[in-house]
Amino acid sequence: LILASIAYGIDAKPEDILIEGIEKISNSDVSFAKEFGYEIKLLGVARKSTKGVEIRVHPALVSKKHAIAKVDGVMNAISVVGDRVGETMFYGPGAGGDATASSVIADIIEIARGNRGPMLGYKKGLESGFELLESSEIVSKYYLKIKVLDQPGVLAAVTSTLADSGISISSVLQRDSKVENRVRLLLTTHICKESQINAAIEQLKSLESVGEGNISMLRIVE
Repeated sequence: LILASIAYGIDAKPEDILIEGIEKISNSDVSFAKEFGYEIKLLGVARKSTKGVEIRVHPALVSKKHAIAKVDGVMNAISVVGDRVGETMFYGPGAGGDATASSVIADIIEIARGNRGPMLGYKKGLESGFELLESSEIVSKYYLKIKVLDQPGVLAAVTSTLADSGISISSVLQRDSKVENRVRLLLTTHICKESQINAAIEQLKSLESVGEGNISMLRIVE
C-alpha cells in the first residue's frame, strides 16, 4: 500500500484491496506450476491502466524466466516498469536479524531527528485522482486445478462452461488424483476479468462431475 500510494498518489486502505495468503497452496500446486513453466510467489501488485489503479496481494504463478521467480529465502525484490526505462528491479534481504535490526535502527534515528513525512508517501491535497479498481475488474491469466470424476465427457463439460463465461483456455494437463474415481484437470487460461473467472468457478461447482471443494484458482503474473 505504501509503495502504491507513492507511485500513484492514491489513498487505499487494506479493506479496499484484494488480499489473499498462501494457506490454500498445496505441494501439488507447486509441482504443477513447475510443469507449466512457473514458480509460485507471494506478490504485491500495483498497476495503472486507463481504467484506474489495481492494487492486490496474493500468491501467483510467475514465469521461471522472470527474475522475480528466482527470489527466495529472506530475499525480497521490487520490480518497477516505466514507460521509458522499461523494467528495473531492486533486490535485497527483507528479513533476518541484520536486515530487521538495520530497519529498526533507521526508524529510531528518524524519530530522534524529528523527521516527519506523510504516512502514505504523499501530502494530502496532492492525490492523483486515479480511481481504485474493484477486484472484479482486475484482468489476469489464471491457473485452475479441478478434481473431476473420471468419466467420459467431463473435459468437454469443463471447457464448455469456461467458454460460456467468455474464457479461453491456453493449456490443459490431466494428472491422477489421490481420491478414488477422480482425476485432476490442470488448466491455464488466456487473459480475462476476475469477475469472469469467479462466475465460471461457480458454474463449475454446479456440475455433478465437479461439485463443491474441488476447485483451486491462482492468478498468473507475467
